[in-house]
Amino acid sequence: MMERLKKVGLLMARLLFRYVKRMALSLILSMIPLIVIVLLVMLTLDSMFNLTGGMLNFTGRDDFDPKIGLEIKAAYEKKADTWKESLTEEEIAQVYQYDHQLSWGILAAIDKLAYNFDDLSQMEKYLNQTYELVKPEFRFRKACDGRILLDFAHTYIGTYQYHYQTVYEKQPDGTKKCREVLARVDTDFSYEKLKQSLRHYGLEDNQNVDIVIFQAYGFDRDLKDTRVKYLLPPEMQQVIARSPIGSAPRNERGEIDLYALLPERTPKEFIESMHAKVQVYDNSWRINKGRTPLGTLPRRGSETRFGTIAVAKDNPYGLQLGMKVYIPRYGYAIVEEFSDNINDDILTDRFVDKVAKFLFLSYDLLTSWLDDITNRTKKEEVVYLFMGGEETDEEKLVKAQASLSSAYTVYYQSIPIYILNPDFQIEPPNFEVRGKTFWDGSTWPITSCFCYRELYGKREFHDGVDWGVPEYIPVLAINSGIVQIAKHSDSAGNYVALKLDTQVHENNRTQDIVVRYLHLSKYVVSPGQRVQQGEVIGYVGSTGRSTGAHLHMDVTIGGKRRDPLKWIDFMKADGLLDVYGEQPSFEGGEISNPDTEKMEYVGEFEITAYTAGKESTGKEPGDPGYGITASGKPVRPNHTIAADWAVIPAGSIVKIEGLEPYYVVEDVGSDIKGNRIDIYMPELGDALQFGRQKRRVWIMKH
Repeated sequence: MMERLKKVGLLMARLLFRYVKRMALSLILSMIPLIVIVLLVMLTLDSMFNLTGGMLNFTGRDDFDPKIGLEIKAAYEKKADTWKESLTEEEIAQVYQYDHQLSWGILAAIDKLAYNFDDLSQMEKYLNQTYELVKPEFRFRKACDGRILLDFAHTYIGTYQYHYQTVYEKQPDGTKKCREVLARVDTDFSYEKLKQSLRHYGLEDNQNVDIVIFQAYGFDRDLKDTRVKYLLPPEMQQVIARSPIGSAPRNERGEIDLYALLPERTPKEFIESMHAKVQVYDNSWRINKGRTPLGTLPRRGSETRFGTIAVAKDNPYGLQLGMKVYIPRYGYAIVEEFSDNINDDILTDRFVDKVAKFLFLSYDLLTSWLDDITNRTKKEEVVYLFMGGEETDEEKLVKAQASLSSAYTVYYQSIPIYILNPDFQIEPPNFEVRGKTFWDGSTWPITSCFCYRELYGKREFHDGVDWGVPEYIPVLAINSGIVQIAKHSDSAGNYVALKLDTQVHENNRTQDIVVRYLHLSKYVVSPGQRVQQGEVIGYVGSTGRSTGAHLHMDVTIGGKRRDPLKWIDFMKADGLLDVYGEQPSFEGGEISNPDTEKMEYVGEFEITAYTAGKESTGKEPGDPGYGITASGKPVRPNHTIAADWAVIPAGSIVKIEGLEPYYVVEDVGSDIKGNRIDIYMPELGDALQFGRQKRRVWIMKH
């Protein structure tokens, strides 16, 4: 009997072992598609960005010696810099000013594609050949004032022909000084030199051009090539935005660009905590793009302001409209809208086919994987975090979602959410240190208001506020935003224009806020750069039309200058004020027109801008009459305007609301009739950006 029981037990043990083995095998096999795809995507992105623990692996082989990688990099950097050898210091400075220097990454990326550094004894031969094929060529000329100007450049990207305009500035002694300013640049981005090098190695293919540029960016984060950000297909960006199965994209300095995300921390006081599945969204995902059910405009959250989050009406977390929460790596937020107003189309397969082709995977394989993941999540379970933006900005969402998670295998990340007390308030930020920094001006004396004042013997309207701040004091950004302008002008000196992330809802329209900082000794930001609240953007100075060191701040909202003192609390708090009610609607300063004023009001005009170039006048440099106005005088920036002489006579001194102190009517235009004014600007980009604006106009009484 015991023998039979032993045999039965042994048989059952064998059957159980086989069953467990089969189950384990089935489980492993079922996970293979997911594992394969995750590995493929991560390897694809890792190869593109060359993220190998901070070391340069030029081959992709696991046995590659990082020390050799550093030696290769040094050799390519040295060779790439040989373009400087025949140039003077002044010529080299011109090349750097326009970002035409040769990146070592381009040379290395071409050679990686050509022979993958498999035989390092061939490296010098390939390096020299590649350099000769893509090395930049420059032509310079001497300006009328003796400066050296870049006239022509031919880089691996294409050709650049620079056109300058001659202007004459009147000196205090009555003489005129000649100066040449850039009028326009004719470009041809054909990538002919790069294609020529690929043809040399038998690799000519438009796809290989993209591979070289993207790989070059992986090698050299300082690569100045706008094509980089267009290389990932939009379909791939859509998926990565929601499932960051790879490394986050980097900015041009090689840093992960965390758009609005914070270090993970736990709030000191909270009522309850839970884990919830989250997703980021912007205004382009919203079906109704107006105000939320609480009457607010959606905002991005941070440590210093409440952001907007959306949940389903029947969400499983018990979150309701008006509840305040804290979300690590996002900040403070208020439940302000329902997710049925959000079009989250990742549950559809509209992008799957193209993404599968991009990853060289089968449609069925990727579809099954996507279905397996998305079917685990219902929309009712998702908490949506608003990231700002009026238009679709996939790159921003990629960065946001990639930074929110450390697990790269799910679409909707599960992170903690802390419910706060209903009367919880955020401590307003304060970055100004008395005597050491300028932020909101609260510790510095005001020396000139948003009002009329006497200056240089003239009574004129001062459309900003001046603070008495010593030279070289750091100037900090009032809030986060994008640098629109960072340059020098004759009147404003060195100045920075910052378009804030904060927006204002006025007259049923969403208006941008642009803050300018004038007369800086120097600025330390560049156009297009994102800055965070409290970040240094420049230093106080006395450049331009200035009588001494001070900081001038002006604020433009909806194209009109406003009194900074009436807006500064709103700008620095970024929506903290009256978060549940209507957003504040402050009144900007007005230009009065009492009889005692020396200006005569002539009405509201449509203001546009023009250049001396072919796009505005039909003339090119060298043509008769190029740069000469109808009055026979040369055009001058911040001075010359065209008008209908029957409305505003030639020679009239004109004040345009919110713009430079005064202009002079010296030109006409075929389309400039009636209440229209055309302002001369030397650069086409500035003229186009100015667009069409409605502004009030005064002329000087005689």
